Amino acid sequence: MTIQQFIGQEIACPCGRVHRTDLISVEIGAGASDHIAQTLLRLGHSRVFWIADENTWPVLGKKAAEQMKEAGMYESGVILPAEVHADEDGIGRVLMHLDREADILLAIGSGTINDITKFVSWQLRLPYMVAATAPSMDGFASSVAAMTTNRMKTTYPAQIPEAFLADLDILSGAPMEMIAAGVGDILGKYSALCDWKIGAIITGEYYCESIVSLMREAVDKVVENIDGLRERKPEAFAGLTEALVLSGIAMGFAGNSRPASGSEHHLSHFWEMRFLFDGRKALLHGTKVGIGTVLSIRLAEKLLQTPVGFVKAAEKPYDAAAWEEQMKKCYGPAADSVIVLEAECGKNTPENHRRRLAVIREHWDEICAVLRESLPASQKVAEMLRELGGAVTPSDAGIEPQLVREAVLCAKEVRNRYTILQLLWDLGLLADFAAEISGKEAWDETI
Repeated sequence: MTIQQFIGQEIACPCGRVHRTDLISVEIGAGASDHIAQTLLRLGHSRVFWIADENTWPVLGKKAAEQMKEAGMYESGVILPAEVHADEDGIGRVLMHLDREADILLAIGSGTINDITKFVSWQLRLPYMVAATAPSMDGFASSVAAMTTNRMKTTYPAQIPEAFLADLDILSGAPMEMIAAGVGDILGKYSALCDWKIGAIITGEYYCESIVSLMREAVDKVVENIDGLRERKPEAFAGLTEALVLSGIAMGFAGNSRPASGSEHHLSHFWEMRFLFDGRKALLHGTKVGIGTVLSIRLAEKLLQTPVGFVKAAEKPYDAAAWEEQMKKCYGPAADSVIVLEAECGKNTPENHRRRLAVIREHWDEICAVLRESLPASQKVAEMLRELGGAVTPSDAGIEPQLVREAVLCAKEVRNRYTILQLLWDLGLLADFAAEISGKEAWDETI
């Protein structure tokens, strides 16, 4: 499957839905950055407001601005600080400088810049375009933006870009840390797709095999080219970038981030919030997702080796007051948002727990088969990340054992979305698994 197969098409899917993407133009290739102004003009735009940061401005922003001027276009923009976050402050900085007459926004960068731009684009009902500077995350073409609002990592509806442009000459020169992060985000689809299937079995939520096949094919393309990425071969970067864009298209097809985000992303969001609260330097999104993927798969491997007592799980007491205190301890200033979410969805209530547990017991063999057949060995994922110099264990990224334990215990509360973390909670195993897997020795044995 190629990106061009989906542009301008409506696909009647066996799942019963019609899939389509709002992407109009995608260009991935050497020298593609020479065509920024040309692409904008072809799409009918002449007044552009661009958004870059202190890192992406010298890499591509200055060139883009000069190119638009030479083409007779009106351009203006804002250069955000290098450490800007996709939060209220980042949005405010853009709005303070915004050209209200602009007919399109241009995101010059990757993760944070893209999220900020697409969120502003959605709120103002303005189209936007992406000129990527690194293959570091998979949200380029998605219909959601991951924002931190009220100190809580939250997914908001957002605009799909009209156009995506990636110059392989620029992307192949990106820091290897960012390349490993992009691979980490793609490898996270292993656990995300597994979580989606388990969620469909247990909760009956919407599930589409065609979207899953699309994502698996994208992941396979990246896995086959790990050596090429390490050697900075253009064709390998083309494959990685296509996979990242296809991931966004898949999210648009599903109507949410389910095909690309599961337990590994929940762990990543938890660590991101805690680093932010503690004033620590942020880790790249894909770096955290890669670590979370290895951790999620290890939890699945451990579950398959653990006898499950359904009667004991059914008798597991639930103390709502104690849970609330735990959320206040783990989420700090974001706890109120977590508590409100639980009040709205009630995923932890005894009634919902008993209902799910009955389904789990009935379909236990099927659930175990999904865990065995859809996940690679955690060691294999770790080796791919290591080959690119990426972080694999929490300690590689400065995530201490206590923060690992708290993430396993509490990250499921970030979203009302069924994953292996909720499955372990339903089975009464989450606390024990969190304690056992958080120690450094638990990682040193095999990774």
